[in-house]
Amino acid sequence: MTVLQQGRAGSAGEAIDGVTPRLVAEPTSGEACAAVLAAAAAGRVPTVLRGSGTKSGWGRPLDAVDLVVSTKSLNNLLVHRDGDLTVTAGAGVTLARLNTTLSARGQWLPVDSAFVGTTVGGALATNDSGPLRQRFGTPRDLLIGITLALTDGRVVKSGGTVVKNVAGYDLGKLVTGSYGALAAIVDATFKLLPLPHASATLRALYTDPEPLAADAAAIAAGQFEPLAFDVRAADTADGPRWTLLVRFASSPAAVATQLDAARALVHGETTALREGLETRTWGEQVGLAWEGAATVVRCSWLPSRLGDVLALVRTLRGECGVTLTGRVGTGSGLLRLAGGDAAVAAAILSLRLDTSPVGHVVVLRGSRALRSHVDVWGAAPSAPAAALKRALDPTGILNAGRGPL
Repeated sequence: MTVLQQGRAGSAGEAIDGVTPRLVAEPTSGEACAAVLAAAAAGRVPTVLRGSGTKSGWGRPLDAVDLVVSTKSLNNLLVHRDGDLTVTAGAGVTLARLNTTLSARGQWLPVDSAFVGTTVGGALATNDSGPLRQRFGTPRDLLIGITLALTDGRVVKSGGTVVKNVAGYDLGKLVTGSYGALAAIVDATFKLLPLPHASATLRALYTDPEPLAADAAAIAAGQFEPLAFDVRAADTADGPRWTLLVRFASSPAAVATQLDAARALVHGETTALREGLETRTWGEQVGLAWEGAATVVRCSWLPSRLGDVLALVRTLRGECGVTLTGRVGTGSGLLRLAGGDAAVAAAILSLRLDTSPVGHVVVLRGSRALRSHVDVWGAAPSAPAAALKRALDPTGILNAGRGPL
């Protein structure tokens, strides 16, 4: 019996973008995963890598899935080196389980995701991040080592298990954000952070975006070190509402000092959020763009152009419903576009104009009809990226054409 014949029939619950796979393989080790990929490459079987499936609808639409390689069984928390502030975890370990384990030693991996069940492999494959990006960056910035299964049957390691070890560092960074188009992630090693002793958030509400942009610029220019620094533009029962959120986490005294100093700079209606209310507010911020079934678009901008981005949001509201949740300090965020496919497609095209203040416009979620009409990625891969794809996946089986490579 061949490696692929050992796979089982796929189920509706394992569908990729609504398409049930013909075969599903669940390797229990890196070597087994590499053997499956090698067999798929030899037979030129289009293959999709799947973690918990929280982002299985992302990417270009497809008509058929021959093989899904699941990382479900690569779920061992391999080793927590609490003295070195590092951890190695299998690709199938969920972020929630990982951080529950780490918290017992007063540590955490500061990666926030809107999706319950997000795995280590899935977070890396999509470089998924949220408000914590302000202080800690994306998963790519926290990664220090990785184990990959390649389509030629090899299992390779890159990086190390301590923060100062940079041997082979780039391979992990290359596959992060590749959407499973280059190799299968077997396990990953991250640098960790101590859990903060105290946290509080300044929330400022505005009826117009201009003062919000001015206040955000004042805080950005100040001597602050926020854990998260976010903006929200959403429609409410009372009309459009613009919100600035600044979260501080450190010692209780440092948090209180920075909160008071930031409050003195802003002109909106301010509230200090702590404990449960703070947790709920940031939970809403992370998940807001994904509420309902609207289209979700990721984009970036120069932080200095926040005012132009907010003005663009106000303009787009003439075409469709728009909600923005974004990172002020890093210039990135999500737009939730509600409306018919034609109106949403027009909004996406306007976002991609040369005169638009935003760039790198990627459609993360949308109807199949929309994603068939508007290219999800918006641009063809660069020559170096295409060469990298050919080097690591010469038969082109990985991700079945869904990803950017």
